[in-house]
Formats: sequence, C-alpha cells, structure tokens
Amino acid sequence: MKIETGTIAVTGGSGFIGRYLVDDLKAAGYKPIVLGRDGVDGGDRRQTDYSRDSLKAALQGVDAVVHLAGRRMTREDDPNDVTPFLSPNVEAVADLMTTCRAVGVKKVVYASTIAVYSPSSGLPYRETSPTRPINAYALSKLMGESCVEMMGRIHGLAALSLRFAAVYGHGEKGTPALMKFVDQASRRETLVLKGNMDYRIDQVYIRDATAAILSSLRAPCAAGVFNIGGGRAMPVLEIAETVNTVFDNAGNLSVEDEVNKQAPRTVMDLEAARAELGWEPRYSLRSGLEDFRNTRHRAA
Repeated sequence: MKIETGTIAVTGGSGFIGRYLVDDLKAAGYKPIVLGRDGVDGGDRRQTDYSRDSLKAALQGVDAVVHLAGRRMTREDDPNDVTPFLSPNVEAVADLMTTCRAVGVKKVVYASTIAVYSPSSGLPYRETSPTRPINAYALSKLMGESCVEMMGRIHGLAALSLRFAAVYGHGEKGTPALMKFVDQASRRETLVLKGNMDYRIDQVYIRDATAAILSSLRAPCAAGVFNIGGGRAMPVLEIAETVNTVFDNAGNLSVEDEVNKQAPRTVMDLEAARAELGWEPRYSLRSGLEDFRNTRHRAA
C-alpha cells in the first residue's frame, strides 16, 4: 500500500522523533495529526488514552498511522522485568492495530529498536538474524513487532516495523554517549573516555530516521521488519573526536584507563531497506553533527 498523500496520525508526535516527523510530513504534502495523552483536541492534535474507544474517535479519517509512542527504559527500571512495559508497549499496540482495521486505516508503521538484537545474533545484524533482546524494554518492542505482523497479516492491513539504531539530534536526551559528548563539548569541557576506545556503536541521524518513515509510507509492497541505521559501527573515540571538532572543542579530550581488548560492536545490515524502501542514510557522523549544531543554533 503506497501512501503518497492524506492524513497521517503520529502517536508520540510531541516526542523527539515525532516533532521532526510532523514537520517533514507537512513539507512532503501530508496532513499530520498528533495523537497523545496530553493536550486538547483540535487542529492538528487529537487526544487519546489509547483505549479502543478513544482510538476509534481519534483515528477517524486517518489514512496511515506512525506509532512512535511507548515506554522507554529508565535507570530506575529493572532491566529483566517486562511487566511495566506490557501495557504501553504491547497491549497498546494490539488495541491500535485492532482499531486501525475497524476504522479503515490503510497502513501502520511501527517504531522498534536495534536492541532486539545482541552480539549473539551475529554481525552485522540482519532482519533474518536471531532476535536476542538485550533487556525487558527490547523484549516488549519485539512483542509489539510480532503483534503488528500478525494482525496486519490476518486482517490484510499494510504494516511494517522499523528497527532503529540509536537516533541522535537536537532535542534527544536518551542517547547517552553522543549526547553527553555534545553537552560537554558545547561547554568547552574535556571529554573523558574510559575503557576500550574501539567500542563501536550504530547511530542514525534524526533526519535520516524520519526519511525512513516517509519512505515506508510511500513503499507500495513493503512489509515485515527493516533495519534503519547509520550504515557503519562508529568507534566511540571517533564519535568523541568528531563531536569536539564540530562543536569547537577540538583536542579537548582525555583517554583514561584504556583497555586493549576486543570491543563490543553494534551494526545493522541495511540492504533490505535499500531494496524495498528505497532508503539509505544520507548523513555521515560529521554532516549529521553539523546539521545538529545548526538546528540547535536556529532554535536558540
């Protein structure tokens, strides 16, 4: 199902990815509707508590849904306890899919995570690799994926899941290493690195992430799951050095307690997204950080 125009409901539309996506949808000629628990109905916003009755009202006239809402892992959460994530990340997805079918929504794009993989999945992570969730949050997202696939298949609803690498950009607070480096570099502080400098992370810039969602809406036959990443595993030392360069803090870096042994790596294969969605990342680490800096300056 190809959605090139029409009304797109975005759950979690006031969040980090959602804010960028709403702007990009408008620029692409869509009519975005922000769905959320807070706020007042009217204009481009509709309130919902994510119950089926509430969703039925909120999704009237909607052509497609991008589901970004959900509960993220916090430092206070037990990483092995899935219970707090079941209602917001699994049951809410089931209610959403059921309601989409009932009101005639044509397509659903679900935001999942690279955390459904672990090193035992094998590198690079492919959509066909064994899923080995690294924590309870990731398990709940994988359960959400299964719900999207099953209900989409049974009910003939176009549905796909995007497994995002760590998404970074202005406004994000949950990408620990890179966002911490940006905050420190902006204050001209010394970036202190400890451990293995070759530890590698797959990260994707926010504008590439939203472009993947738009590509998913436009893809006529795509279904299933797709990896959405930066295209390479970036060493933490390179990330720190690039942040320092872009944010005028070049050379202000200290490496302490360096460990010289094989480091963990996370990287996803992107071939399925290229072939079926017509998407690939356009931003390198350097160009993504430069756009990040410029976006933050414009917002200040």
